Amino acid sequence: MKTQAIFGFALLLAACGSSDEAGNNSAGESTGGGAAVEQTPANLMEDPTNSVVPLTPPGSGPTPMASATPVAALPEAFRGRWGMTVADCDPAKADIAKGLMVVAGDRLTFYESRATPTNIRLDTPLRLTIDLSYSGEGQTWTQTATLGLLDDGKTLVREVTRGDDLGVKGAQRYSRCPAAVS
Repeated sequence: MKTQAIFGFALLLAACGSSDEAGNNSAGESTGGGAAVEQTPANLMEDPTNSVVPLTPPGSGPTPMASATPVAALPEAFRGRWGMTVADCDPAKADIAKGLMVVAGDRLTFYESRATPTNIRLDTPLRLTIDLSYSGEGQTWTQTATLGLLDDGKTLVREVTRGDDLGVKGAQRYSRCPAAVS
Protein backbone atom coordinates (compact mmCIF):
# COMPACT_ATOMS: atom_id res chain seq x y z
CA MET A 1 0.00 0.00 0.00
CA LYS A 2 2.82 2.39 0.93
CA THR A 3 4.57 1.62 -2.37
CA GLN A 4 1.37 2.42 -4.30
CA ALA A 5 1.05 5.78 -2.50
CA ILE A 6 4.65 6.73 -3.32
CA PHE A 7 4.18 5.61 -6.94
CA GLY A 8 0.95 7.64 -7.20
CA PHE A 9 2.62 10.72 -5.71
CA ALA A 10 5.50 10.37 -8.22
CA LEU A 11 3.00 10.17 -11.10
CA LEU A 12 1.22 13.27 -9.80
CA LEU A 13 4.49 15.22 -9.69
CA ALA A 14 5.38 14.07 -13.19
CA ALA A 15 2.00 15.24 -14.50
CA CYS A 16 2.51 18.72 -13.00
CA GLY A 17 5.73 19.41 -14.85
CA SER A 18 8.99 18.05 -15.98
CA SER A 19 12.52 19.31 -16.52
CA ASP A 20 14.66 19.12 -19.60
CA GLU A 21 18.34 18.13 -19.56
CA ALA A 22 19.33 21.68 -18.52
CA GLY A 23 16.95 21.54 -15.55
CA ASN A 24 14.45 24.02 -17.04
CA ASN A 25 10.88 23.45 -15.98
CA SER A 26 8.52 22.80 -18.87
CA ALA A 27 5.26 22.67 -16.97
CA GLY A 28 3.33 23.90 -19.97
CA GLU A 29 2.22 26.97 -21.87
CA SER A 30 0.53 28.70 -18.96
CA THR A 31 0.82 29.44 -15.27
CA GLY A 32 -1.79 29.12 -12.55
CA GLY A 33 -3.52 32.30 -13.78
CA GLY A 34 -4.23 30.71 -17.14
CA ALA A 35 -2.27 33.35 -19.13
CA ALA A 36 0.41 32.20 -21.55
CA VAL A 37 3.97 32.86 -20.40
CA GLU A 38 6.17 34.26 -23.16
CA GLN A 39 9.69 32.83 -23.25
CA THR A 40 12.56 35.33 -23.05
CA PRO A 41 14.38 35.50 -26.40
CA ALA A 42 17.98 34.30 -26.26
CA ASN A 43 19.25 37.49 -27.93
CA LEU A 44 18.39 39.69 -24.92
CA MET A 45 21.69 38.64 -23.36
CA GLU A 46 23.50 39.70 -26.54
CA ASP A 47 21.56 42.99 -26.67
CA PRO A 48 21.45 44.41 -23.12
CA THR A 49 20.52 47.91 -24.33
CA ASN A 50 17.50 46.61 -26.26
CA SER A 51 18.71 48.15 -29.50
CA VAL A 52 17.33 45.28 -31.57
CA VAL A 53 14.41 44.05 -29.48
CA PRO A 54 11.45 46.45 -29.55
CA LEU A 55 10.87 47.97 -26.13
CA THR A 56 7.10 48.09 -26.27
CA PRO A 57 5.16 45.00 -27.24
CA PRO A 58 2.52 45.46 -29.92
CA GLY A 59 -0.64 47.00 -28.52
CA SER A 60 0.97 48.48 -25.40
CA GLY A 61 1.68 51.95 -26.77
CA PRO A 62 -0.63 54.94 -27.18
CA THR A 63 -4.08 54.23 -28.54
CA PRO A 64 -3.96 54.19 -32.34
CA MET A 65 -5.98 56.75 -34.26
CA ALA A 66 -9.05 55.43 -36.05
CA SER A 67 -6.93 55.34 -39.19
CA ALA A 68 -3.44 56.55 -39.93
CA THR A 69 -3.40 60.22 -40.83
CA PRO A 70 -1.29 61.10 -43.89
CA VAL A 71 1.08 64.04 -43.29
CA ALA A 72 3.25 65.99 -45.73
CA ALA A 73 6.44 66.07 -43.63
CA LEU A 74 7.97 64.43 -40.59
CA PRO A 75 6.42 66.10 -37.52
CA GLU A 76 8.50 68.52 -35.42
CA ALA A 77 8.53 66.13 -32.42
CA PHE A 78 10.57 63.61 -34.44
CA ARG A 79 13.06 66.12 -35.86
CA GLY A 80 16.56 66.64 -34.54
CA ARG A 81 19.82 64.83 -33.93
CA TRP A 82 19.56 61.33 -32.47
CA GLY A 83 22.49 59.19 -31.33
CA MET A 84 22.85 55.53 -30.45
CA THR A 85 25.75 56.45 -28.14
CA VAL A 86 26.85 59.66 -26.41
CA ALA A 87 29.80 59.96 -28.84
CA ASP A 88 27.36 60.06 -31.79
CA CYS A 89 26.11 63.44 -30.54
CA ASP A 90 29.57 65.02 -30.30
CA PRO A 91 30.25 67.21 -33.39
CA ALA A 92 34.00 66.81 -32.78
CA LYS A 93 33.57 63.08 -33.43
CA ALA A 94 31.53 63.38 -36.63
CA ASP A 95 34.02 61.17 -38.47
CA ILE A 96 33.20 58.23 -36.18
CA ALA A 97 29.54 58.97 -35.35
CA LYS A 98 28.22 55.85 -37.05
CA GLY A 99 25.08 55.78 -34.87
CA LEU A 100 23.99 59.36 -35.59
CA MET A 101 20.63 59.92 -37.31
CA VAL A 102 19.52 63.43 -38.21
CA VAL A 103 15.78 63.77 -38.82
CA ALA A 104 14.51 66.75 -40.83
CA GLY A 105 11.04 67.35 -42.24
CA ASP A 106 11.96 65.85 -45.61
CA ARG A 107 14.89 63.48 -44.95
CA LEU A 108 16.76 61.19 -42.59
CA THR A 109 20.57 61.39 -42.69
CA PHE A 110 22.82 58.61 -41.42
CA TYR A 111 26.60 58.11 -41.32
CA GLU A 112 26.93 56.96 -44.94
CA SER A 113 23.40 57.09 -46.29
CA ARG A 114 20.39 59.35 -46.78
CA ALA A 115 16.70 58.50 -46.84
CA THR A 116 13.82 60.42 -48.38
CA PRO A 117 10.46 59.69 -46.71
CA THR A 118 7.28 59.26 -48.69
CA ASN A 119 3.81 58.13 -47.69
CA ILE A 120 4.20 59.41 -44.11
CA ARG A 121 1.34 58.14 -41.90
CA LEU A 122 0.81 59.34 -38.35
CA ASP A 123 -0.46 56.26 -36.47
CA THR A 124 -0.59 58.01 -33.08
CA PRO A 125 0.83 61.36 -31.93
CA LEU A 126 3.98 59.45 -30.88
CA ARG A 127 4.26 56.89 -33.70
CA LEU A 128 4.40 57.14 -37.47
CA THR A 129 4.96 54.80 -40.39
CA ILE A 130 6.99 55.88 -43.42
CA ASP A 131 8.26 54.52 -46.70
CA LEU A 132 11.93 55.39 -47.17
CA SER A 133 14.04 55.58 -50.34
CA TYR A 134 17.71 55.27 -49.36
CA SER A 135 20.93 56.07 -51.18
CA GLY A 136 24.44 55.58 -49.95
CA GLU A 137 27.77 54.01 -50.80
CA GLY A 138 26.76 53.80 -54.46
CA GLN A 139 23.58 51.81 -53.81
CA THR A 140 19.86 52.45 -53.45
CA TRP A 141 17.20 50.54 -51.50
CA THR A 142 13.76 50.98 -49.96
CA GLN A 143 12.27 50.23 -46.57
CA THR A 144 9.09 50.75 -44.62
CA ALA A 145 9.74 51.75 -41.03
CA THR A 146 8.01 53.02 -37.94
CA LEU A 147 9.37 55.79 -35.76
CA GLY A 148 8.16 55.86 -32.17
CA LEU A 149 8.88 58.37 -29.42
CA LEU A 150 9.36 57.26 -25.81
CA ASP A 151 10.42 58.92 -22.55
CA ASP A 152 8.67 62.24 -23.28
CA GLY A 153 10.42 62.53 -26.65
CA LYS A 154 13.93 61.77 -25.37
CA THR A 155 14.10 58.33 -27.01
CA LEU A 156 13.27 57.34 -30.59
CA VAL A 157 12.85 53.74 -31.74
CA ARG A 158 13.19 53.12 -35.47
CA GLU A 159 11.87 49.76 -36.53
CA VAL A 160 12.18 48.45 -40.07
CA THR A 161 9.02 46.55 -40.88
CA ARG A 162 9.70 45.78 -44.55
CA GLY A 163 12.49 46.40 -46.98
CA ASP A 164 15.12 45.36 -49.46
CA ASP A 165 18.05 43.18 -48.42
CA LEU A 166 20.26 46.25 -47.94
CA GLY A 167 20.22 48.27 -44.73
CA VAL A 168 19.59 47.45 -41.10
CA LYS A 169 16.67 45.22 -40.14
CA GLY A 170 14.80 45.17 -36.83
CA ALA A 171 14.56 47.95 -34.24
CA GLN A 172 17.18 50.46 -33.20
CA ARG A 173 17.05 52.80 -30.22
CA TYR A 174 18.29 56.41 -30.32
CA SER A 175 18.59 59.13 -27.66
CA ARG A 176 17.94 62.77 -28.48
CA CYS A 177 21.20 64.72 -28.66
CA PRO A 178 21.42 67.67 -26.25
CA ALA A 179 20.20 70.97 -27.76
CA ALA A 180 23.58 72.64 -27.11
CA VAL A 181 25.18 70.07 -29.44
CA SER A 182 22.49 70.14 -32.14
